[in-house]
Amino acid sequence: MQRFQHRFGFSVQSVGMGGGEREMRRVLMFVIVLLALSVIMPGIVNAIATGTGVVGTMSMTATWPGDIYVLKSGIVRQVGAEASGPIASSDPRLTGVLEIVLDAVFSLNTGEGVGFGSFTISNAAGTFEGRFTVKDTDYIFFEGKLEGHGTAAYEGLLLKLEMTGTDLYRDGNDATNGISAVFTGYILSPHGA
Repeated sequence: MQRFQHRFGFSVQSVGMGGGEREMRRVLMFVIVLLALSVIMPGIVNAIATGTGVVGTMSMTATWPGDIYVLKSGIVRQVGAEASGPIASSDPRLTGVLEIVLDAVFSLNTGEGVGFGSFTISNAAGTFEGRFTVKDTDYIFFEGKLEGHGTAAYEGLLLKLEMTGTDLYRDGNDATNGISAVFTGYILSPHGA
């Protein structure tokens, strides 16, 4: 009884022993339920947090430049640009075709900017669809994040990637156009991917 009192931080007397057999049963039932939950809950949480690490590459070519506005201050605003190309990954669920729609603001003076938009990664089994953000540095280099949800065979899966790459459309050389990146991240499954 001493061990019980010490472990759970209250004494049996504090729940009232004066005819309190019913009260004692309630307290013991409550403690048993708490113990059962402490055993069950970590298993549920671990199943929710199960993910598969992925690495890979992507490369795209522009299919539509979108609307481009160049201000006198050297700021370029690009709206609705489209690009697509192959994506290859250590996980077959993330191997297929990548398509993006991009909005960006870029400084011709500093070589820095930001971009954001939507993406779709598709293959024969299903798609991942979501949003991405990028930060441009030193004209052609960028780093960013991508997050999306699966459809069809990938329904219920969450995709999170971090990427670094180059946008050679900004290097001033028409012979070296293209966007390429490497990525790392994971596919998260509520069912234990």
